[in-house]
Amino acid sequence: MIEFCHTPVLLKESIESLRIRHGYDYADCTLGAGGHSEKIAELIGEGQKLHCFDRDIEAINAAKARLARFGEKINYHHKPFSNLGTELGAQTLGGILYDLGVSSHQLDANRGFSFSGGELDMRMDAGSGENAQSYLNRISEKELTKVLKENSDLERAGRLAKCILIGKKNTAADLNAAVEEVYNNRREDLNSLKARVFQAIRMEVNSEIAEIKKSVEAAVHCLKIGGRLCIITYHSKEARAVKDALSPFEKNCLCNVNLPLCLCGGNNRKIKKVNKKPITPGTEELKKNSRSRSAALRVYERI
Repeated sequence: MIEFCHTPVLLKESIESLRIRHGYDYADCTLGAGGHSEKIAELIGEGQKLHCFDRDIEAINAAKARLARFGEKINYHHKPFSNLGTELGAQTLGGILYDLGVSSHQLDANRGFSFSGGELDMRMDAGSGENAQSYLNRISEKELTKVLKENSDLERAGRLAKCILIGKKNTAADLNAAVEEVYNNRREDLNSLKARVFQAIRMEVNSEIAEIKKSVEAAVHCLKIGGRLCIITYHSKEARAVKDALSPFEKNCLCNVNLPLCLCGGNNRKIKKVNKKPITPGTEELKKNSRSRSAALRVYERI
């Protein structure tokens, strides 16, 4: 079995924000190495369930070994977290957690998640869907330019898209070569630029923004009154997807702003923000885990 070594980000802050209570079931929509799930499982009592979602079967198998002592407390769902609403019913959960970052194992594995090496697969679920090689072999230069701009805010996106598509597209080294050619005057920034290119393509291969929006919308309906929704994001595109999906649930009135009167009844608000500003890692966590530096925790409560 492949060993997962992943330090859970904002562990203390996210678990405290989840506000685990007796008699409620919970969901960890991004199981990964099981670090957050382990702490939740320690805090819930007999008869309570923790539902764990992950598309990566390697992650589920590794987490099952780590969490074996919790037995039937945990239900594993080898499915995208966008299936949350179909797997679990309305108002069934006391809290839901998302850690949207790619796991350290996925970044370090030979699956093309990182510019450090490997074939260009990039699928969260390596057993289904289109891999990055296939995606890059069919996408147009115009489409790839848009992806690089929108997902990672990259300059020279058009030139980079052209360079990527005229070259080989089989390994991380092929993508790295394109980045080095286009940004040859920015040697000090190359690793950061490579990471952003890989992020942009990975997000498309896994339909990450659509998955986030569908899942967090379902999460609102799955929460019981008073239940908490805790979401850790790592970049602006993820954060924007979360805010766009949840914004309608924060409003009482859903009518067109041009209407002179409210026609919807004005009683539609389902969630409220618990923290006005995102919670970020403290100095000690940043020292121990440099990959936490861009993490931001947003907390909502069902009302």
